[in-house]
Amino acid sequence: MKPPRFISIKLQFMMIAMLLVAISSTLWGWWAWQNERDLLYNSLEREAEQIVTSLSTPIINALLYEEMGVIEEGGLLDNFIEEIMNNPGLLMTYAFVTDQSGKVLAHNHYDEYGKIYTDPLTTAALAGISHLSRLNKTDTSAAPVFEIAMPLRIHGKKWGLLQVGISTAAMQEELRMLTRRIILTSSTFFMLGMLASYLIGRSMAKPLQRLSAIMSSVSTENLAVELPPGRPDEIGQLQDSFREMLERLQHSEAERERAVAHLIQSEKLASIGKIVAGVAHEINNPLGAINTCIYNIEQQGNGGRNLEIIKQGTERIRRIVSQLNDFSRAGSLDLQSMESDRFFTESAEFAKIALSRYAVRLVAQDNCCIPCQLSLDKGKMQQVILNLLLNAADASQAGDTVVFSGRCEGMFYHLQVTDNGCGIPETDISRIFDIFYTTKQAGAGTGIGLAICKNIVEMHGGSIQVTSRPGETVFTVVIPRPGSEVCCADA
Repeated sequence: MKPPRFISIKLQFMMIAMLLVAISSTLWGWWAWQNERDLLYNSLEREAEQIVTSLSTPIINALLYEEMGVIEEGGLLDNFIEEIMNNPGLLMTYAFVTDQSGKVLAHNHYDEYGKIYTDPLTTAALAGISHLSRLNKTDTSAAPVFEIAMPLRIHGKKWGLLQVGISTAAMQEELRMLTRRIILTSSTFFMLGMLASYLIGRSMAKPLQRLSAIMSSVSTENLAVELPPGRPDEIGQLQDSFREMLERLQHSEAERERAVAHLIQSEKLASIGKIVAGVAHEINNPLGAINTCIYNIEQQGNGGRNLEIIKQGTERIRRIVSQLNDFSRAGSLDLQSMESDRFFTESAEFAKIALSRYAVRLVAQDNCCIPCQLSLDKGKMQQVILNLLLNAADASQAGDTVVFSGRCEGMFYHLQVTDNGCGIPETDISRIFDIFYTTKQAGAGTGIGLAICKNIVEMHGGSIQVTSRPGETVFTVVIPRPGSEVCCADA
């Protein structure tokens, strides 16, 4: 199907507004014209009724006097007809008086004298008791004639009728002038309505067009767009909904980027794990043979300085292989439930033993007023703590203090290692958890320990954070307590 043609809201509003204005103008004009016509017609009817009513009694008296022979026949009636025709307020067309049979007794046209009228108005008026009227439109070339017939009755006796015809030319001319005024007024009203609808439509469409342009500029690379100020109407609600949608998109995009980064890191670690497993296997074989040779040399007693160097080298190889094996096996956890104070005490004891060969002072502070329950792999988490403490000791000078502390904070358990060393350069902080990256001197570090620590902590659903400046470096491990569904990275 062909998509519908685009019609803007402004154009739709203008079309509807123009239609409503046109209909309302037409209805108003028709009502005004009809109302004015009825007023003019009623006014004409009242004036005509007043004329025939006021003259009916004198005309009856004239007919009575003629019958009694007091006055001559027709003389006084002609005077009445002439008076009617000379009415200054109305344009009279005709006037006549008939007897009870419809025979003309007096007429403004003398050649109509003696003629018998049998038209419907005359016949109905002679048979009735009150006046009748009609608008005669038989002559299409001239204005309609308003005709009114008044029965001449007194004391139940019929004397005939008085009928007059009044031209409506003046009324028709007044109606034509009214029509022109109505058309002019309606046209003006229509134009003003069009202008008002255009201005209103433009003011309504402008914020929508601006919002549409902002929506068009949104992309995965550009989600931080600036929206117009809030409005207390439907457009404001649309802006708020769009703002909420952008916030959800930003959050989803951040989650997606974190997931991609985590996936890349997982793939990298998986590949390194495979390499590590192979390297460890290949190194362990000759290492075993070297250790055997060393043992034989020691038994013979002639190794000397060379034997000590071989022992140091093999011990370093063994330590590297052990770390690589730990790293390759970091994919599984053996979780167990235990109290925080017990875990902290055992970890502190191991730390004192590990740091006994360093000339630093270890301070262990369990800041939990009430022990909390933990669910963790004790061995792997103690490996993390020992690695951080050994790094802190390496960075410290003789006599410095290394602080190991723990505390419960909401639904999380915090472990913190603080040293007073020279600190980590700001450019290196973002890379210290990368595999094989180290800030130590060549031969002093492998660059594997912190990567293993980060992997173990994240497997527990937690996070490891670092802040550093000259004279103070703080590593903080945050792990969720049982029942917490909040990611520590967002805590």
